[in-house]
Amino acid sequence: MRYSITVPDQEYFDKNIPCRTACPIHTECGRYVQAIGISQDEEAYLLARAPNPFAYVLGRICAHPCEDNCRRGKIDEPIAICALKRYATDRHNLGQGHDPARRKLAPAPKRNKKIAIVGAGVCGLTCAHDLALLGYTVEVFESAPVPGGMLYLGIPQFRLPREIIKMEVDSILAMGVTLHTRVTLGRDISFADLRSKFDSVLLATGLNKGRELNIPGAQLGGVYNGIDFLINVNLGQEINLGKRVVVVGGGNVAIDVARAAVRLVVEPGDSAADEEEKSLQPAFDAARMAMRSGAQEVELVSLESRAQMPAWKGEVDEAEHEGITVENSWGPKEIVGENGVVTGLKVRRCINVFDENGRFNPAFSDEEKIIPCDSVILAIGQQADLSFLGGDEGVQVTPRGILKIDENLMTTAPGVFAGGDVAFGPRILVEAVANGHKAARSIHVFLSGKTKKTVLSRFRIMPNWEMPRGFLSTPRQVMPVLAANRRIGIAEVELGFGEEQGRAEGLRCLKCQVNTIFDGSKCILCAGCVDVCPENCLRLVDLAQVSGDARYDALIQSRYGVPADELKAGQAGAIIKNEEKCIRCGLCAERCPTGSITMEALEQQEREVFE
Repeated sequence: MRYSITVPDQEYFDKNIPCRTACPIHTECGRYVQAIGISQDEEAYLLARAPNPFAYVLGRICAHPCEDNCRRGKIDEPIAICALKRYATDRHNLGQGHDPARRKLAPAPKRNKKIAIVGAGVCGLTCAHDLALLGYTVEVFESAPVPGGMLYLGIPQFRLPREIIKMEVDSILAMGVTLHTRVTLGRDISFADLRSKFDSVLLATGLNKGRELNIPGAQLGGVYNGIDFLINVNLGQEINLGKRVVVVGGGNVAIDVARAAVRLVVEPGDSAADEEEKSLQPAFDAARMAMRSGAQEVELVSLESRAQMPAWKGEVDEAEHEGITVENSWGPKEIVGENGVVTGLKVRRCINVFDENGRFNPAFSDEEKIIPCDSVILAIGQQADLSFLGGDEGVQVTPRGILKIDENLMTTAPGVFAGGDVAFGPRILVEAVANGHKAARSIHVFLSGKTKKTVLSRFRIMPNWEMPRGFLSTPRQVMPVLAANRRIGIAEVELGFGEEQGRAEGLRCLKCQVNTIFDGSKCILCAGCVDVCPENCLRLVDLAQVSGDARYDALIQSRYGVPADELKAGQAGAIIKNEEKCIRCGLCAERCPTGSITMEALEQQEREVFE
């Protein structure tokens, strides 16, 4: 070990690993990517799984903010971090089973406290996972016939196979968590009864209702809500959309709806779905027609331009590859019909989605047209169903229609916590995992528990440092996908990286945790490092030019014994480094004649003790 780093330095070096910083659960993305590159697949899995009980799921459908912040993207294209997480989990599952490391953990001492979790989605189950590890008695209540929340009910099988969801959920239930399905809060059990029987409650019910569109014709036969449509499809209900379908919306849900509508066979769901028709009445209003045979024409209408669409670009591209037409910059004006049944959608040209203050306030021109269709599916947003509260429980709701919480996720009712979409509005799945972790920690502290977290950060010198040969010239690997003419029913579209692709992609990583460390006491300001740097990311400047920053001023005072603003030109020099451009080639360290530059890996050990 070289030396420990101070708090201000810690912040600097943490930000220098942008993939980990961007991840809401601070996954060691770079480390598992690098492990795959050198064939350490088990290590890669353990790193990906450590903060994430839904590593298998998120290896397929994560919004990957880590990739959006990957420094490799400044050079050509970011590392395919999400695809490599899937690679790690797929390889780990081959012959090994799910999560053997967790099964070896000694059972936690039992605590005499019971927690109820309402909603068996990602946030709720993550919280259950953590509380079970702490020894609490945990019961999860889910209104649907299956656990998983919108993983199961909202995401089509061609994107997320049901066996993956089942494996993740079963792993959590195996820790002693009790699951109650087909139990609706406010109908089968009152909120007051739940609070009286448990020491604490987490509300993680999500946004399980689609937003309505208040335009003429919205009540015609053949008009469906996007969320209800997906729930029906994923539970195996039979839907006849006709041959021509228009989907309204520009987000990922709209894309999922359009891609589900074009599939040619009914996706198998829960065999008991028909028996649960009454318990899921709002979701099943859309499923009262004959055998679904798939639409011949599916058109998606989006207010936003192609560049403004909130849906992931890759998903939009795949939709078009499957024959779905995307019409950008059009907004619905009226659903037209005859004899109470849809015959078309009247749209008008959208010239601006947002006003001059950046607020959602669409503006339209006079250009209009009618798109003939047999069905219209509205996928324009989601909202929470909070009818179970009844208004007398002390849980306040914000003007946005979500639950009011404090910084610890506690609602305005003591002991009642909330997380996920019902507390924050629509957000990505990995943020729901982060909410689950935070909720478990907050519940533990509320129940008179204690937690202490320590982080030890040190540098380790990497002698004879070198990057993999050809790492800069290797292009981002392309995810193999199922041929378009085979994309029917539940067949998974993305096929995952093979071994050669996984290794190649892993070796593209810039290894941001490795840093060029400068020892100013040895530096002779020869500028050899500046000259040899292939990316021109080093610059030798007069130290007087960088005064004015409190961090530098303190260092200058300590080193030279004078305030920074009293330095004279030519009295001292400094090397300025552009971290975004550095490729960790190590040529500066190799070139340095005094050994004042070393390549050092930042290694962190995090420990949290719950008492």
